[in-house]
Amino acid sequence: MQDFSPHAHIWSQPNALFLTSSPGSFLIPDTCCGDHKLFLSLLSILSLLLIFLLVQRHCSLVSKIALALGLLGVYSYRAAVGSVLFPWQHSAQAMSKGTGEAHFVYVFVLGILFTGVKDLLRSQVMSSVVDGKCMKSRGLWEVYSGMVLLVALLFRAHNLPTLACCLLIQTLMAQFIWKRLHYDAAQTTIMHYWFGQAFFYFQGNSNNIATVDISVGFVGLESYVESPAVFLTAFSTYAGPLLWACHLVCYLNSERDRAVSLGHSSYCFALLRSIPAVFYIVLVTALRYHLFIWSVFSPKLLYEAMHTLITTAVCLFFTFMDQDRTRRP
Repeated sequence: MQDFSPHAHIWSQPNALFLTSSPGSFLIPDTCCGDHKLFLSLLSILSLLLIFLLVQRHCSLVSKIALALGLLGVYSYRAAVGSVLFPWQHSAQAMSKGTGEAHFVYVFVLGILFTGVKDLLRSQVMSSVVDGKCMKSRGLWEVYSGMVLLVALLFRAHNLPTLACCLLIQTLMAQFIWKRLHYDAAQTTIMHYWFGQAFFYFQGNSNNIATVDISVGFVGLESYVESPAVFLTAFSTYAGPLLWACHLVCYLNSERDRAVSLGHSSYCFALLRSIPAVFYIVLVTALRYHLFIWSVFSPKLLYEAMHTLITTAVCLFFTFMDQDRTRRP
């Protein structure tokens, strides 16, 4: 019996993709219906505009221009691979692999990160305490902006609103909660950690390895290259916790007693991660003969180990930011 459903022609196409690594994605290929793609295109444009408005406030003029061009490149990449449409584009088919567009975005990501790292290094050798603090704050926000741009490139089009909501919540919490209620470093760190965990699952992750989106390891690559693929996949998977941790450093750096804040924050971050990790290791050891030890407990243990490794890198970054050279008055 012939199927006359509106999407029957999609599933019969030989080049259609039926599998996806993201649980938030529907099992439909890039050649989806025009109405869906038009709505996704408008939503992506609004999300990218909101991302730019929220991030550019702390950037220099050069970084603002780089961020705007980078976000434009993100949309161009998604249009090239067929996820969204340009206003003048009528075909829903993918035009290319998007390698050139991805390289275009990578250039601006590296440029913004280089500017931020340069400002951080310059802040360590400046004689004035006030100028050094301003330089360090600007450098941290530059690094944060570069991370946001890279996440926007790696995220699928339907996850861009999640990234925009993440940045919007950070801005609202900083303006109306943490500052006005005078939250200390421990309270602020706990909330950042919880929000980071929440956005880890909001972007489509779970405790199942099958939900890891390995396609981000090929963004901008013609073939599989192990080191960049592993880095991009891990960065995209833990983008939520990393963005909230980086925002925590930027926020605490603006506090008056910054050294005490960063020290307490690093301790709280390590404690919050070590408690569930130790508990789960004890649980897995006790249930090592369980029937589902390899299918249920082992993947969760792998996630815990990777999350602990990411948290260790975050704590080391906190420690580095806490190291100030003695400056002349």
